[in-house]
Amino acid sequence: MHKKRFSIIGMMMLVFILFPVHALAVDYSISEVTIDAQVNADGTVEVRENHTYEFEDDFNGITREIVPKEGTSIQNFTGFENDSELEVERDGDLYQIFRGGDDETITIELRYEILDAVEKFEDGAEFYWPFFDDRNESEYEDMTISVSPPALSEETDFVGYDEAYKTGTVQNDGTVLFEMGLVPEGTNGDIRVVFDADLFPALTQQDGTIREELAGEKDRLDNEAIAFAARQDTGSSIGNGLIPAAGALLLAMTAWAWNRARKTKQQAKPADGAFFVPKQKMSIPATLYFTKSSILTPAVTAAALMELVRKKRIEQLSEEKFRLIDRKTEFDHEAALIELLFDKAGDGEFFETKDLENYTKNELNHASYNESITAWQQDVAAEVKQHELYGRHPLLRWTVGFIGLALFASAVFFGIMDLLPLMFFSMLLGICFVAFCFYSPTTYDGHVIRAEWKQLRAAMENLDEAEWNRLTQDEKMRAFAYVLGADEKSKNHSTQSFTNAYSESAFADFGVFYNPVLLTGIFVAANSSTTASASGTGSVSSGGGVGGGGGGSGAF
Repeated sequence: MHKKRFSIIGMMMLVFILFPVHALAVDYSISEVTIDAQVNADGTVEVRENHTYEFEDDFNGITREIVPKEGTSIQNFTGFENDSELEVERDGDLYQIFRGGDDETITIELRYEILDAVEKFEDGAEFYWPFFDDRNESEYEDMTISVSPPALSEETDFVGYDEAYKTGTVQNDGTVLFEMGLVPEGTNGDIRVVFDADLFPALTQQDGTIREELAGEKDRLDNEAIAFAARQDTGSSIGNGLIPAAGALLLAMTAWAWNRARKTKQQAKPADGAFFVPKQKMSIPATLYFTKSSILTPAVTAAALMELVRKKRIEQLSEEKFRLIDRKTEFDHEAALIELLFDKAGDGEFFETKDLENYTKNELNHASYNESITAWQQDVAAEVKQHELYGRHPLLRWTVGFIGLALFASAVFFGIMDLLPLMFFSMLLGICFVAFCFYSPTTYDGHVIRAEWKQLRAAMENLDEAEWNRLTQDEKMRAFAYVLGADEKSKNHSTQSFTNAYSESAFADFGVFYNPVLLTGIFVAANSSTTASASGTGSVSSGGGVGGGGGGSGAF
């Protein structure tokens, strides 16, 4: 019973690790928020908030985080819908208001009191509060906050920070109305309101004044806004020149690279003429890796086996039986294949196709088989790399990389300056320039290799027997091995037809029993068996609002 319980708990933990909380979150938007804060003569503030949520699926309720600033507290938190009280649960500073439903728009009213929220000075009483801060994970599409005095306040003053800056107006009774409109998630918006001091006779008066400090804050924010606007104009001027210039440079470099690659490819194209098998510049597996695909299929493994027969490192005794003649190989990948087939699957000297089947049927051998195949593939890739068939252009790479990083830095600057279109295009161009760092065009020799073997494949589809008979035995073996490995679907229709037509004349003197379907099939089965086996296998935050206060909204 205990084991079953621990298994269930483990599965639940795995689900939460693999699927982030956001993926399981309720889909909603908050279209409107109105907050009415009534400041009382005793220094308490009665708050009524109306949150309009638009849900697009099932939901259980909404959340409201209210983190009181230092020296204050929240009391009597309740939730209502159409004057009907809702169930509320509190977890620290987070309140859950339960109201389930499915794909609907609801308006929830929240009521609570803030204790000790007003400070009285010689020239006024201040309510300084963050109704939300950078911990908020929800966007408010339209937010309005009103702060009302206990009675008529003739000398009301105020200031708003961040999202509340320049959004407030004083009403006839001294109420301050902050019409913020759209408030993005993760932003601050502290408000600061000063009423007449004589409206709060019960509060203890502190030494000093507050209105002069408030005037200083207004001047500071205005000066910062002016300086920001000036920097924004400068950034806009720079960006309007930088982005088009960078875009033009990128287009010019792309056109240059494309034209150069096109010319190199045209120059490497072989002249039309008699059918021929290309000279041996790389092994057949490496040639297939380079000319066809870096994903080496079982057909390529079969071709690699036939290459060892051609090189007389292995003797083929029958369609299904091979004998190891010489372990001395030209390439590391040939040694890796011999080790897998003769040492692991075979008896060290002989290898039969059934040996590989029996070897891979045992699940204990799957890891060893996969390791050997991976090592073989890596050695094939290493051979291709040694031939340097892709251009490097280090100076070009360093140059475009530096330009890309400079554009990323510019994107950060434009983001800080709130120049979002310039930030987007700067980031986009930066990504393109950094991507250009990986520009490695195929060299002339590489194009020659690809063109020659492509011509071979095309010619062998309708090959005249007379032309085929003019080839040497070695050329015939290389041609067959290449076409065998190039069969992407591993059905070997082309190589089977060649075998039926030409195998007797091609391999009679070579001691080869050529059956492409059988050869490829044993590696397809081995890969399938081993692949199936292999496939089976909280933080503390600090608020950004005044006095450590703030909060936000959500749903569950």
